Amino acid sequence: MRRRLSLAVLIGFLGYTGAYIFVYLWRAFRVDAPGDAPPVQIFHGDPFARAILVAVLFLIGLVVLVYIAIARQHGLRAGQVTVRSDLYAWLREEAEDANEDPSRLAERAIAAYRARMEGRGGS
Repeated sequence: MRRRLSLAVLIGFLGYTGAYIFVYLWRAFRVDAPGDAPPVQIFHGDPFARAILVAVLFLIGLVVLVYIAIARQHGLRAGQVTVRSDLYAWLREEAEDANEDPSRLAERAIAAYRARMEGRGGS
């Protein structure tokens, strides 16, 4: 849910920014009637063109940073294991029955599993 909300906010921001830049450029370079004046030309030394370029590059960097932040927030962190919801429900029930902390019960189960995999036996 949070990921979809973050993505919706990001897409909305990008849409708004794109529309804003389009309208700004349309208003800035609109010519009401053709006249004797030469057409508007943009070259790389124009301060407005440089400002737009910097804004677009900044926006690209912002999008990349937001994507990385979302990916890191929802990805696996070092040392964490994703547990199925039914297994977690069973773990909570067993912890309640044994009057023990679920994380402690999970640590013991993982230690026993590792011992069996390494051939040391275990319960």
